[in-house]
Amino acid sequence: MSIMQLPKVQDLADIASAHPAIHHPYLQALARGDLPNPQAALVDFALQYQGYTSWFPKYLHCVLPKLPCERHRGYFAENLAEENGHLDAETIQQLEALGIPAAWVQGVPHPVLFRRFQASLGVQAGVHQLCPAALEWRQEFHSMLQSCSAAEAIGAMGLGTESIVKHIYRYITKAIQDHTHLDRRDYVFFELHSEVDEEHAELMLRVADDLVEQSPGSIEQIHRGMMKALDLRATFWEAMHDRAGAL
Repeated sequence: MSIMQLPKVQDLADIASAHPAIHHPYLQALARGDLPNPQAALVDFALQYQGYTSWFPKYLHCVLPKLPCERHRGYFAENLAEENGHLDAETIQQLEALGIPAAWVQGVPHPVLFRRFQASLGVQAGVHQLCPAALEWRQEFHSMLQSCSAAEAIGAMGLGTESIVKHIYRYITKAIQDHTHLDRRDYVFFELHSEVDEEHAELMLRVADDLVEQSPGSIEQIHRGMMKALDLRATFWEAMHDRAGAL
């Protein structure tokens, strides 16, 4: 394949937007409540999805040292700071414009926000075990990020993760709003990420563009990392759909 034939970063973003990981039947069924027990399915989601969310800082730490550019590393450092609950004034202003008070999120690490969501559904941390699909997803994704190139890592964390989260979490938010009686504060984790991760996605796309500008052939590595992340997530959704159907 010649360089002229290589796709661009935006082409990969378009491919990602059509991947089953984003609009999976499981997510659609959760949002519609089209499951034998919609509330039990959300409780199961709250339990199993922690396998991924609790390791997210580890994923960021895997990628950060792979990046030779200080500016690129700064993007990941900013992401880590937000994971620890440190939001800048602009982000707080955006959230408050959406009706999300700063007191709900400022200074609150994201794992704590997710545990708040779990507790509101009666899920006790450390009491229940993760299913094999949750364990496999987080371990395979972590192993891939540890061993892959910088370009693959950006494909996985940027195009394959940060760029799609807002779409996925809208399904989850709708499911919570329509099929539970939770207060908005209880599930702010998802609304927060729908807003904050859009900015992260833009920064990741900048990194991807920079990498391709420096080495056009790296677009193939970005594509490979993106597809690996999306495929792993879709496999997890498939397992969760099976679980939800059996509840």
